[in-house]
Amino acid sequence: MLFYILMIALPVLQFCIFYIGVNFNSILLAFQTYDREGNTFRFAGFENFVFQFREFALSSTLRGSVVNSLKVWFATTIVSLPCALLFSFFIYQKMPASGFFKAILFLPSIIPGMVTVIIYMYFVERALPVFCETLFGKEMDGLLQNPSTQFGAVFFYNVFLSFGGNMLLLLGGMNTVDVSVREAAQLDGASGFREFYHVVLPKVWATLTTFLVLGVAGIFSNQFGLYSFYGIAASERLATMGYLLYARTSIATLAEYPALACLGVLLTVVIVPVTLGVKAFLEKIGPKE
Repeated sequence: MLFYILMIALPVLQFCIFYIGVNFNSILLAFQTYDREGNTFRFAGFENFVFQFREFALSSTLRGSVVNSLKVWFATTIVSLPCALLFSFFIYQKMPASGFFKAILFLPSIIPGMVTVIIYMYFVERALPVFCETLFGKEMDGLLQNPSTQFGAVFFYNVFLSFGGNMLLLLGGMNTVDVSVREAAQLDGASGFREFYHVVLPKVWATLTTFLVLGVAGIFSNQFGLYSFYGIAASERLATMGYLLYARTSIATLAEYPALACLGVLLTVVIVPVTLGVKAFLEKIGPKE
């Protein structure tokens, strides 16, 4: 028991301080303002909430970050996740070259994030323009610096990086299907689609639901990898709400913390019921084995 208490004490302490404590303090800050003369925080009621509603109405940056967050969610969850599901089934069926694709797609997931960012930056900023000029005789700007290609370049990186991890987790669920069940379905003349829908999908539905729910929950916290590429200097046209909050908080003064905390509380109030609703809906419509 003593060994167990010592082992569990540190993670519990970290959870209490860095999750419960930080979030509770953020809620308190949302109702406070900073008094420069007294160098302390004082109760301000709903002053920060009124400020945030006014800023949202006037600031195109905030509205644009919400739109970008929804775009990123749609692209990385609604589009990318079904593709990962299909590729997982392709590998599960042991189609030709399935092992090669499994290794290539998962490789970026085991390499440190900053290493993949640096490699990708060198490729799209230096190597690709050189290839284009050598092969086609045309000059081109780096994809991460050209305003017309920035979003697409960062989008491709995020989709490719998350693809392998999603694929292997889904593949792990597929591998739990009893071999006798597959053989029975095949003997009954089930097509590949019917085997996927009636045999495989029920096994991975819980994993798929988890991905979808987490995707919804992270709509306003997803930084889209922008900080890794641009630091705090990313263009406002690219900014998601998660990146905007992180970048502003990293350089904020004490006087700016209450407004940022208020924005975080408002986003939480919006996204929590949506997340719970999506979870309930997916559990209701999920296939049964």
